[in-house]
Amino acid sequence: EGRGANVPLAQERLSVQTQERWDVCAQINPETARHLGIEEGDEVWVESPVGKLKCKVVFMPHHPEIVVLPFELGHRAYGRWAKGRGINPNEIIANEHDRLGGLAAFFSTRVKVYKAIGGELV
Repeated sequence: EGRGANVPLAQERLSVQTQERWDVCAQINPETARHLGIEEGDEVWVESPVGKLKCKVVFMPHHPEIVVLPFELGHRAYGRWAKGRGINPNEIIANEHDRLGGLAAFFSTRVKVYKAIGGELV
C-alpha cells in the first residue's frame, strides 16, 4: 500500500530477489519469459488496457500466466524518500470489482509483456 516507500532504511537495503537497491521489478516465470525472448535483467514494457510501465525482469517460479509487480514505490509525492522513485503498478490496474461482493478486483487485469530496447518497443 505504499507506506514503506518513505522509510530511509528500506530505500537503502538490497532486494532479496536481485541483491540490488530496492526497485519494482516484473516477476515472471522463467520459462514464460524465455518463450517471450526475455532474459532475467532485461527491461520490458508491462502493458494493460489502461497504460504501460517499463521495468526490469526478475525470474520467480510463479504460475506461468502471472506477472507480479510489487507495490510500494512510484509515488508522485509522499515525502522526500518516496517521491519520484520507481513505478506504481496502480497506474496499469483496470478499475474492476468483484460482482458478488463489490470489492476491488486487483488480480484480474490482463497484461502484455514485451522487451524494451533503448526505450523503444520491440
